Amino acid sequence: MTFVKVCGITRREDIEAAAGLGVDALGFILVPASPRFLPAEEAAALACTVPEGIRKVAVMVNPSGTEVEAVERTGVFDCIQFHGSETPETLSGCRLETIKAFSVTEEADLENAALFDAASFFLFDSKKRRYDKGVAFDHSMLRGRTFAKPFILAGGLGPDTLRGALREARPFGVDLNSGVEDAPGVKNRVKLAVAVATVRDFDTSERREHR
Repeated sequence: MTFVKVCGITRREDIEAAAGLGVDALGFILVPASPRFLPAEEAAALACTVPEGIRKVAVMVNPSGTEVEAVERTGVFDCIQFHGSETPETLSGCRLETIKAFSVTEEADLENAALFDAASFFLFDSKKRRYDKGVAFDHSMLRGRTFAKPFILAGGLGPDTLRGALREARPFGVDLNSGVEDAPGVKNRVKLAVAVATVRDFDTSERREHR
């Protein structure tokens, strides 16, 4: 089954909606420049309401060691997503699961993943002006490629684009954000439900094809 992460969570009702759809992880953005930003304490309090079995991911950009330790000390988050220009050493010192995000415009950008043995997962996103909405990169660059860690696909994913992206890239997981929103941090329940249903339908059709 494709791993489904919903990022940019800011509201309890969106946690409830996502949990009801059986998603695997929820992301809370601890980056002040993001329109979906939550202060660390507020994010931790909201993450405490996430049902058992759903990973809680703190999304950070170039955090200091002190900031990483503060997230770890909350005892709330299961994983930290590093979405900046962090070094491999930053991840190797982390006590939680880690996702290392890479901005992709060309195949050379994918090669950087080989440096991050300490990551639990890779995430490939479009290279864009920070927090632009709904931008995808050329997923054909991922066709037939294998990586040392499972990879999550992000950038421009929504009900209308998911099936093609899944078929092209064959990711371990998908990251849903702006493509299932009415506004930054405000998820649209219908779009979210359709997106998750699209992923599950793809999974089912793939199993049938490979019987």
